[in-house]
Amino acid sequence: MSELWLDPDRAADGGRDLAAAGRHLGELRTSAGADVAAQSGARPWGTDDIGQAFDRNYRPIEQQVLQAWERLGGYVEGLGDAVVQAVREATQTDHNASVRVEHTYRKRS
Repeated sequence: MSELWLDPDRAADGGRDLAAAGRHLGELRTSAGADVAAQSGARPWGTDDIGQAFDRNYRPIEQQVLQAWERLGGYVEGLGDAVVQAVREATQTDHNASVRVEHTYRKRS
């Protein structure tokens, strides 16, 4: 059986940092991503045949990238929150087990 050594404070801090990074990604999507969408809405590549062809190919990809960017922020934030919860649950489980063991062996003394 292998052991897992966990510094709960450090791991929880890492989870909080990861969640904050996810929120930051979301904020960037809201600001920089909105700027990209607004600027492309002006069709800087023009409205001639070539510009229209570019726009037909560009627009779906732009939407996919912006949607993926938004989802990624949420996923990273959720992952960080899950780390914090996992640390809390692992620490509580370890504590509960130590109380049960101590209680059991105290009865036998």
